[in-house]
Formats: sequence, C-alpha cells, structure tokens
Amino acid sequence: MPPSIDLEECLKDSPKFRYYLVREEAEIEHLEQRLEKIIKACTIAVDSGKEYVKNQSAFATSLWDLQKHFVGDKNAHNALGKIIHCFQEMNKFHTILLDQASRTVLKNLSVFVKEDINNVKDYRGHFLKVSENFDNALIKNSQANKGRQQEVQEAANILSATKSCFQHTALDYVNYITLVQARKVPSILSTLLDYYQACGTYYHQGSDLCNDFEDFFKSLSEDVNTMREDYQQLEKTMQNRHQSVNSYSDTNMNNTTNKIEGYLFKKKSKGFKTWCRRWFYLSENNQLVYSDLTGFRKRNNEENSCSIMEEDLRICTVRPVCEGDRRFCFEVISPTKSHILQADSADLLQAWITTLQKSIGAAIHDSTNSRPQSSLSSSQMNTKRKINWEHFLKIPGNSKCCDCRGSDPRWASINIGITLCIECSGVHRSLGVHYSKVRSLTLDAWESENIKVMMELGNEVVNKIYEATVPDNCDMRPPSENCDNSVREAWIRAKYVEKRFLCEMPKPSVLEENEPTTSITSSLPRNSKWGVKKFRRRIRHTSDDNDSGSINIPSMSLDLTREDLVIVGDHLKLETFEMAGIISSDQESTEGEDDSFFEEEKFDKLTPNLLLYKASVAHNLPVMCMAFALGANKLWRNELDLNRTFLHQAVLSGSVMACEFLLLNGVQIDISDDNGYTALHLATQKGCIAQAYLLLKHKAKYDTVAKDGKKPIDIAVDQRNADIVTLLRLTRLNDEIGMNDEGNGEDELYKDVMKDFSNFASSQPRMLRNRTETLEMHSRTPSSNSE
Repeated sequence: MPPSIDLEECLKDSPKFRYYLVREEAEIEHLEQRLEKIIKACTIAVDSGKEYVKNQSAFATSLWDLQKHFVGDKNAHNALGKIIHCFQEMNKFHTILLDQASRTVLKNLSVFVKEDINNVKDYRGHFLKVSENFDNALIKNSQANKGRQQEVQEAANILSATKSCFQHTALDYVNYITLVQARKVPSILSTLLDYYQACGTYYHQGSDLCNDFEDFFKSLSEDVNTMREDYQQLEKTMQNRHQSVNSYSDTNMNNTTNKIEGYLFKKKSKGFKTWCRRWFYLSENNQLVYSDLTGFRKRNNEENSCSIMEEDLRICTVRPVCEGDRRFCFEVISPTKSHILQADSADLLQAWITTLQKSIGAAIHDSTNSRPQSSLSSSQMNTKRKINWEHFLKIPGNSKCCDCRGSDPRWASINIGITLCIECSGVHRSLGVHYSKVRSLTLDAWESENIKVMMELGNEVVNKIYEATVPDNCDMRPPSENCDNSVREAWIRAKYVEKRFLCEMPKPSVLEENEPTTSITSSLPRNSKWGVKKFRRRIRHTSDDNDSGSINIPSMSLDLTREDLVIVGDHLKLETFEMAGIISSDQESTEGEDDSFFEEEKFDKLTPNLLLYKASVAHNLPVMCMAFALGANKLWRNELDLNRTFLHQAVLSGSVMACEFLLLNGVQIDISDDNGYTALHLATQKGCIAQAYLLLKHKAKYDTVAKDGKKPIDIAVDQRNADIVTLLRLTRLNDEIGMNDEGNGEDELYKDVMKDFSNFASSQPRMLRNRTETLEMHSRTPSSNSE
C-alpha cells in the first residue's frame, strides 16, 4: 500500500506533513494503549485458566477417591473410571489451549508493542532533535550580517548540512510510521486467527472425546438408521443416474465418513523427488493404499498394482502444507516417515484431510473397544505382534514414566528400553531418532527383537545410569506428571542429550593413588582389574522333553568377590525375574546362558568403547546401555582383536537381542574386520539363522567378499546350512527383481518367506539350532559311515 502522505511534503516540511505526523503519532499511541489492554486481559485470562486447570485436576483426584467407595459395585466403578478419564483428558486439552494463547496472543502482540511501536517512539525522539537543530540553523542563517561574508558563508553551510540531515531523518520517520501502520492489521489478525484455530481444535478434541464414550448399542442403532437413509437416498439418486454423465465433476466425489478415493499427486522421497499421479483409497484394514493405473489406461495390464503407503493409520497424523510453491498440498506423518500429497482443488484438499482425520479417530476407537481375537493369520503375526502392553509395565520401574514418574505410561523408547507418558514421549520424539526411537505400547505392532530388548532393561535400570548423580541441590527442577512442558523438555535434554547426571568412568590415576571417586567404583587397591559378566535379567525356561518348563538360572561359578576386582554393572543391582505373557523364554535365540563368561582387564584399559565391546560379547544389555551413555563411539574398532566392532562381538555371543540393541542405537552393520568378515559373515559361519535373518532385515550387504574370497553365501554352502542359503539367495533375488518406481516395494514371495523365517526364528530358535547342530554333526561324520 502507498504511504498516506507524499514524500515531497516531507522534504518541504510543510504544514500538511506536520499534521500527518501529529495524526499518525496519535493513532499509534491509541493502538499501543489498546494492545497493552488486550495483553493485560489475556494474561489474566491465561492465569485464571491455569488456576482453573489446577482446581479441575484436584476435582478429578477427589473423584478417584470417590471411586474407591464403589469397589464392590463393578458397573459403578467402571463408569466412574471412564468419566474421570474423560475429565482428565479434557483438562489436558484445556492446558494445551492455554499454552497456545501464551504462544500466539501474548507473545506476538507483546513483540509488536515492544519492537515495532517502541521503534517508532525512538525515531520520533531522533526526528524532533534533528528538527530542532534545523530550526536553529534557519534562525542563525536569517540573523547573519550581510556585511560579514565569513559569518554568512558559515551559516549557509550549517543550514545546508542540517537541512539534508532533516530531510533524510524525516523520510526514515515516515517510512517507520508507514510500515507499522501497514503491518498492524495482518499481525493482529493472524495472531487472532491462530488463537481461533487453537480454540477450534480444543472444542473438536473435546467433542471427539465425548463421542468415544457413547453407548455402543446406541451408536450401532444410529448407524443402522443412517445406512437405511443412505440406501433410500441412493435409490432415489440412481433413478437419475444417466443425468450424472453431463454433471459429473471431481468435487462431487463420494465423501461419506471414512470413505474416500481418487487421484492425488505424490512427491517421491528418493531420487529427484519428482511428483507422480496415483489413485489413492483407504482399505478396510486402516491402511492408506495407492495404485498405478497406467497399465489400465494402456490396456496391457490385467492386475491392479497396489502399494501400501501406511500400514496403520492409527499412528499417523494429517496436516495441510503451506510451504512450497504447489497448492492444495497436505502431509501424512507417521513416527518414522512422512508423505507429501497434492489434491486437485481446495475442496478435495479439505475432503481428504477431514476424511483421513475421521478414519484415524475411528480406527483408534475401534481398536480400543473391539474384543481380542482368538486367532490371527500368520501374515499378521509373523514379523510383528500385538502385545498385551500391561506386561511391559510389570518390568521393575515401568509402571511409572521414566522421566516424570507419571502413572500409566502408554509409550516406550525402544533403543533406550524405557516406558514413557504421552507428554514425555513427545519430547523424546523431538530429540530425533539418533537419541530416542518412540513407539506406542497400545497402538504399534512390536517385533519380537524389540520385545526382548525392552525386557532386558526397564526404567529402574536406565535411571540408575542416566540419573545416577542428581544432586540434592540440583539447579534443575525434575518434571512431575502435571508440570509445564518447558520443565519436562529441559530435564529430558539434560538427561539424555547433555548427560548431566551420569557417573564418570573411574580414572587410573585416581585408582593408583587410592583416592575416593564418585564414579561406578569406590577407592580400589593398586593394579585393580575389571570385567563384565554374562547376564540375562529374565529366568530362562528350558523346553527339553524330559524337563518341560524347568527354570534355568545362569550360574556364576567364578570367584568374583576379590577386593581388587570390579564387576562393571553390579552397582545397578540387577536381578533376574520371571515374566510370562509377552514372549516366553523358550522363544529366545540367545545361546550360552549356562556358561559363565568373565574376562579380566586392567583398569588402565577401561574405556566406554572397550566396556561396550566386552558387554556385547557377554550380551549384558544394562552394561551396554551404560557404555553408550558414557560415550562409546559407534564406529570404534578393536585394534587388538582383528579390528572387530561391537556388532561382531554380539554376533559371536550368539545373542539376537544384543545385535538388535546395537542396531537400534546406530551401530554400523557392514564394517569388516581384518579378515574382511562382516557381521553377516560371522553369523553365517556360526550357523545362527535368527541372527542372519535379523541382519538381512536391517539391510546388511550380502555380497561383501572377504580376504579369503568368500561371501556369506559361500560359507553357508560350505556348511550345508540350507536355511541361511535360502535367506541369502532370496534376498539377492529380490534385489535383482528390483523395487517399483516408488522405491519402497518388495516382491510378495520374498516378504512371505521372510515372515516365515521370522516366525520360526522367534518361536522355535531351539529347533533352528538343532538343525544347525545336526548338519554340523553330519559334516564331521566320515563318509564310510554316512549311511
């Protein structure tokens, strides 16, 4: 918009210019007064809202006490539980709304007043000072005696310089006033629009929450009536079906609840990130699916080539995308990836976003209220499994959030091995997957390897590592269940990113001087040693025919109680426990729990890297977690042991869960040792089928040639291990067949076979080892006795 005064009037310093300044300054002052009044009122509203939330929380707590009175009345007890849960969820929504008010209204308007308006005031003071100097120069010039030529010349020079300065200053002042006046409307309106949208989300969330608690049979009756009305309407519509040929448009697409399909442009995530047009729809299994219909247009393809973009909409969110040059874009976001899609119009954009959001809500509601099925197909249960998440909460410390100690956590960090509340899980997700990989206990399907890792750790163990040295007078306030998000985020970052509360590694110089230390050991005699023992937290059940279900506790026959010996990890006070229900101990693929493992090292060799190296071969996950926390380098190689990595050692230990823990925490999978052997070479050499499957699932290279000229498949063939040969050949065949044009497809046969291997490796690892041992026995039998 053009300035409301001609700039020439500024240069002339005309009465019109002065009138403009008086008018604009008065208007800006009036605006400042009104904005300060709004900021003050909003502050009071936010403070009173926080007080309301606090009192509402106390009200909900009193209702929990009331619920205990109805322990003998199951119906009343359950009804009160649902109502209290609804109140608490609404309270959380209100807290988010208050936070949005602070982030939008208070922050944006305060910035406008403190920066824009105050800058105008500063320029006004500067302008008045220059204007006064200009007036004085005019007076001095008018008073100069014409008979004194030097005085006249000096007055003229001062007047010329002052006038130029005045004109520039006047133009800058007008510029600031003009920009502030032009910026005030969009700044204020955009701020209030953001707050309006936050209010809309608040009421929408509250409405959805109330709908979730409606009686099932009432909902079912309403759905039946709606379907009958839809049928009658459809019958009437179909009577005029031929008329729709001329009136059809894309905006008239069928967009009933949770049903939508049509063309969308999809942005590829790899390569040149080009856009391609695909036919999208929602499947009955809560999946977002798309098809390439090019073959149908050319009449040379009789089958529909479908790809699943998202396996489970329950863990996804949808939002519009305003950045970029393309219009009508929206984003589908899951915990591990995101997809950018583009509709053909604004109406279609809104239709897709609305329907996807309804589908996500309906899927979550259905999964919460549906009965558990008595049996599932193998395709659903092979590589991933739905778990009874309450079993995870029985692990020591897991019944409370690891960070804020909030009750009933429903999320987990699978690479750290802890359970979290929803608020702390959001902070963990913001740290990035290189720090924390977040999964839902109630919504996500869990791979058996992740379950094993979670079972070996837990909140109690991890907090002994990450909160070992929290001082009593700590300058940071630990988070609580209902604390501000800023307190929660500061604590979690200090704990996992800055690692402010870890024990330090003992230093040899301190130990030799016999001085006390606050690290994982106390003062020790000179020439002390350390080691890591093989350990499993859960009690392992043997599945032998003659002793089914017997308990086998790992034995430690070595004398580990010497004064000059430190067992690293004993300060964690690890205890074995028996846990049935998630995955039985018979389903473990780890070997060698019956054998003690202990290798002493001098303390001058104690580093986080060597500690993780020793803990990996001992498959002692708590100590491995501690080594990572103390700063073990994920790329480190042991120069004294063939330049092998932590993953090499985990493979040699026979442990699947140790390998999975290292891979979850970013250890490189394809590093070779001095013999040219990768982890996959060693797994194949040991005949460990479960480990080979795990490495191939994590995309390990299967064609690396060792210094002896052998690839993993050559070793498998030499050992006559048909299972691993099949795995390697199928993986190579799948790569040769190639992926589809989206870069995320796999051959269906390959996926089915890999699922079968996963199920077999997870449920019957002892059978796999027996098959390997049988092959080894036959390979050692002389040919004369082979019959």
